[in-house]
Amino acid sequence: MNVYEMVAKRVDTPAVALGFFDGFHIGHKKLFEVLDANARGRKKVVFTFKNHPDNLLGFDTKHILTNEERLEFFRNYGIDDVYFIEFNKKIMQMDKDRFIEEILIDKLNVSVVVVGYDFTFGYMAEGDSKYLCEKLHQFGRKCIVIDPVMYQEHVVSSTLIRRLILEGNIKLANCMLGFNFFINGTVKRGNRLGKKMGFPTINIKFDKEKVVPKKGVYITNTIIDDKRYLSITNVGTNPTVSASENIKIETHVLGVDKDMYGKRVKIEFIDFVREEKKFSNIDELKNQITQDVEYVKALFCQASI
Repeated sequence: MNVYEMVAKRVDTPAVALGFFDGFHIGHKKLFEVLDANARGRKKVVFTFKNHPDNLLGFDTKHILTNEERLEFFRNYGIDDVYFIEFNKKIMQMDKDRFIEEILIDKLNVSVVVVGYDFTFGYMAEGDSKYLCEKLHQFGRKCIVIDPVMYQEHVVSSTLIRRLILEGNIKLANCMLGFNFFINGTVKRGNRLGKKMGFPTINIKFDKEKVVPKKGVYITNTIIDDKRYLSITNVGTNPTVSASENIKIETHVLGVDKDMYGKRVKIEFIDFVREEKKFSNIDELKNQITQDVEYVKALFCQASI
């Protein structure tokens, strides 16, 4: 897969998907299935942005998937070329007709464009999917709009999934994603308190642009060296032993106690267990962790019967 940060004139006539595709949820998967079905031997291309447009408008919108993770999803879906463009003031102020004529027609030379029902573009988001199709048809190009994808009477969207993650509603978020929400990170040194209590933990350094679930304890899977282990993860500030307000992700991997400093691991979030709380002393904290671990063990033993 080729990744470009600028748009040069193409001589072929690719099938192009337009969108940010944060989360690569079940609605996005539908869009890419349609793109694949309509490519018919043409190159499959994605035109997207490296930075979320919200950020240029002053909103601190966190990503469900990092840029690296989005590219991996594109690669797995057989995309040939990705235009990974910086969303800047020039792009933001581009007239909707200029975007169609200069980017889609003159440079990308599209044969077919696939977008979601809520796709907007151009200055002040004046262009929508209906307008895009009308203009592309005038140029003799095909345009396909994907209808909303529903799950339990909810319209699936990255905005909704992001909110669910922030609320700790991981199970519903995962159903809409079509996979377990995850955070990749590099294991770093912690205070080793977990090990002293008999529950060694790994602490990860993660991308600060990534959305993080609300504070609390979660059932998780931890992938280490391509092996998946049942684990329990605390997201929060660890208020019993720390006064810092920095969010930490600490994971106890059941049945694993080895040096993993510097390793790259993936933590998949499965379900919310309880809120993070401050305990009166270390013994209370240890007792609660024991209960949490036993709960997870019992839950998964029952599920496997």
